[in-house]
Amino acid sequence: MNGAAWIPAAVIAVSIACLDAERPVPARLCQTPGDPLVTVRGLQTSGFDSRSLARNTEVDASTAWFVTPTDIPVYVGGGASICFYGGVVIGSLPPGTPYDRMHDTYGLVAHGTAFQLEGFRVFDYGDGASMDAQEDANWTVRDVYFKYIRDDCVENDFVNSGTIENSLFDGCYEGFSSRPYTTTQDGSLNLVVVRNSLFRLQDMDQGFRRPGHGGFFKWDATAPMISLYDNVYRVDSPNIENDVLVPPANKLKDCAGNVMIWLGSGPFPEPLPSCYRLLTGASGLEYWNHAIAAWLANHPGALVDIGPPIVSLFSPADSATLTGDVALTATAVDDRAVAAVQFALNGQDIGSAVTTEAPLTKFTLAWNSREQPNGTYTLTATARDATGQVTTSSGITVRIVN
Repeated sequence: MNGAAWIPAAVIAVSIACLDAERPVPARLCQTPGDPLVTVRGLQTSGFDSRSLARNTEVDASTAWFVTPTDIPVYVGGGASICFYGGVVIGSLPPGTPYDRMHDTYGLVAHGTAFQLEGFRVFDYGDGASMDAQEDANWTVRDVYFKYIRDDCVENDFVNSGTIENSLFDGCYEGFSSRPYTTTQDGSLNLVVVRNSLFRLQDMDQGFRRPGHGGFFKWDATAPMISLYDNVYRVDSPNIENDVLVPPANKLKDCAGNVMIWLGSGPFPEPLPSCYRLLTGASGLEYWNHAIAAWLANHPGALVDIGPPIVSLFSPADSATLTGDVALTATAVDDRAVAAVQFALNGQDIGSAVTTEAPLTKFTLAWNSREQPNGTYTLTATARDATGQVTTSSGITVRIVN
């Protein structure tokens, strides 16, 4: 059965309780006394690029944040078993940025066998983390938080083995990517294990088409096998541009305890493996919200909110003519949360600030254009976060004719 109605409320409550038990407060697993240590502190405006680190080096970035125009704010590699711990990467490219531009940005790129990434946070980049070692990498991604990632949340284009665990991916264009970088690579005998993690797909303003998102799995025939344990996946719309929501059957090595939350219209668009349970509607949203709250409670942010929101006008289109009642929509996202979006004509506020997003990232004002004299105006939207930081979108030209 693929519906949610058959799942009793008591079963959902037990599942939520188990979910809490499965996500303990994270321990710092890659810290070993005596290993080489590199410490990165404070605001980094030029990024961190160190690709010749010694074996077993630990990079402690737990008190660092990266706010830089570079396309790769963290580039790390060298010997085997390097660990990069902590750090917050804040992007600033607005939601209307074309996919071709976002595709070339990465929160972190890593080289080296057995690379470990722990407690790392990325907001507003193309890829969250790209594992680019050409040898048998056997990488680990643990306790990370990637938000509004406009290509792959985790990229594994050298088709190596790896592990993702206890992580939150809140708004990916694609969940996982594992397509060979060259035609000679074959990772069919490798294995990617994903456990105790949360994934949500996000419609993007600029993707392969507008709007849309990809799938959880961008998986090639030569990509590794997959094992999935106790993960939660959320999809809000059927705007799937390419790839798949469930792993290819011939790539699924082992699987248990996964939940798929479908909030789109109609039935779930793909057959679900028996190791998934489908939740829809209010029960699915409740389950997801509880899972998010539990994860955030167990992974408190170590740094203050320094990233302003990003915002772009979504509709109307540039050079549009407005007549009568119209809907003005902006896409706005923050590394924490957007508090309000205010629309303006020629810098003068129109209507009330919009404080509710529906759907996620979209803020819409229903407005009677007759309130404004006929003429040509510049329309903008200003997003504000809870700390009072503001960003104003690029303006578009609109013509009011009533």
